[in-house]
Amino acid sequence: MKNKIDVCRKAIMSAVDTRHLHEIFGRFSKELCEGAVRGGDFETFRSASEWVSWLSWSSVVLDEQDYLTTAVYALRLAPRLAPTDYGRSRQRDLGQLWTDAIRGHLGEAAFVKWLSQRFQKAVKTGIEAVGPLDEFLPTDIVEVDGRRPEVKVSIKTTKLNGIWLDIPYKQIKHSDVFVLVRVGATREHFVAFLKAISVIRDKLLEPALRSGIISQDVYRELWESLPNFTPVPAYVAGYFDRREHSSRIDAEKILEADGVAKAKRIVINRYMGYWNPKNEELRRLLSEKLSQKIGRDVAGLKIAFEGIGEFSEADHFIVSSGLLKRTENEWARLVAQL
Repeated sequence: MKNKIDVCRKAIMSAVDTRHLHEIFGRFSKELCEGAVRGGDFETFRSASEWVSWLSWSSVVLDEQDYLTTAVYALRLAPRLAPTDYGRSRQRDLGQLWTDAIRGHLGEAAFVKWLSQRFQKAVKTGIEAVGPLDEFLPTDIVEVDGRRPEVKVSIKTTKLNGIWLDIPYKQIKHSDVFVLVRVGATREHFVAFLKAISVIRDKLLEPALRSGIISQDVYRELWESLPNFTPVPAYVAGYFDRREHSSRIDAEKILEADGVAKAKRIVINRYMGYWNPKNEELRRLLSEKLSQKIGRDVAGLKIAFEGIGEFSEADHFIVSSGLLKRTENEWARLVAQL
């Protein structure tokens, strides 16, 4: 796997005629290639150069204005979000809800911008609308070229090295299509954004300096220690069309699964179907499917998913990124349906 990641990174860094991908993704090349290789995306292309060409077509860059728009709408949304994570008891304060909402909705912003650039589609998402959250559960896209969309589309955001399209609870039955967008938003981006729009300097450091709380040297030290805002790279990894599998989803529960057997566990790296770590039926079905695939009994092995420490104790429908549709022709057909 390391060799494939190295080939992937080299392809990005040597890209010349593909929208200067080394400038867009250069400092994120390790994370980006880990996601593409571990998720199985990279293997769906005949060569590294073909993948690079597709990545150039699939990528988009979010600037400071895009981030500002997302931050404002996310602030409007944050007070209406549940303070607990699905299936967990951890409480999040309003500030964390806000930053979490920003990161999640950067994927929506990237998808909207990408549709505009690649297909000349004017799209609005639910984050811009006002109303009960359950009204927008079936679709994140609420308007296409000034009309209601014909297809219910849900947009999911993950990090550049994320490999799973994770659909919580019963949403698999509410939406038609699920889009996965990988976004290179670091932990420093929100603070860097606040620095860029002068909130930290004008509303925090300057008053502290005038009040004698800090000296000029501390002011300078603090200001220079903060990261500067940089554009956020993103790319549309692909989509899962539930309509193509509707007759199998509930009947089979697990449509596809594969993994690597190790000493005491099996690591799942290819998957399409329901999953809940506490559901014994799903564990049995997965063990049976993997035993057939690998050719040995894996019932006694611990089940782990590539890149995920543990799932929340809730129902999920998950799809590994390598199983998503992603070609230009596939996207053209879907966009024509919107």
